[in-house]
Amino acid sequence: SKKEVAPQPLTALEEKKGELPPGHPPINKGLPPNHPPVNGNLPPGHPQVDKDLMAMHSGKGMTKFDRPINIPEEVQKTWKTATIDIVDKASGKVVREFKAHKGDVLKYGDLEIKVLYIVPHLVLDNGYTSASNEPQNPAILIEVKENGKTIYAGPIYQKFPSMYNINHPKFVILLKGISKE
Repeated sequence: SKKEVAPQPLTALEEKKGELPPGHPPINKGLPPNHPPVNGNLPPGHPQVDKDLMAMHSGKGMTKFDRPINIPEEVQKTWKTATIDIVDKASGKVVREFKAHKGDVLKYGDLEIKVLYIVPHLVLDNGYTSASNEPQNPAILIEVKENGKTIYAGPIYQKFPSMYNINHPKFVILLKGISKE
């Protein structure tokens, strides 16, 4: 004979709220097989998401400007100098510091850095421009050659040095600051 299941008081159900009936598929636990990870491990070869915030914008392969440069005349007249550091990646030490003007070509070893523009508030929309004449997001637009071959053309931001930088095994270029002098 079938055993009658006595109705359980509500409190018993409340206590078992977190438990699913036997044989019920898990909820919120495992993802279906072969489902890509939701957070946690990224697939192999995926750029790091936090570590170097913008790993995909590291400037690799940027050897020419990909959009027009349109820095207002007023801005170009105002900001005269950029202090640029060349840093040895291995030691983290500044190996050379330059004070440069627009148009200067700086030489260090096999590197040649041409300072194209000094920009106080760099924004990239349809082109490179300065949103204002205030130093909100200081940057320089540079072209870097190694042994005469262009290895980088793009911005170096003072506040986000790793967002864009020269694709070089030994050195990074940092913008220490810009000035009106």
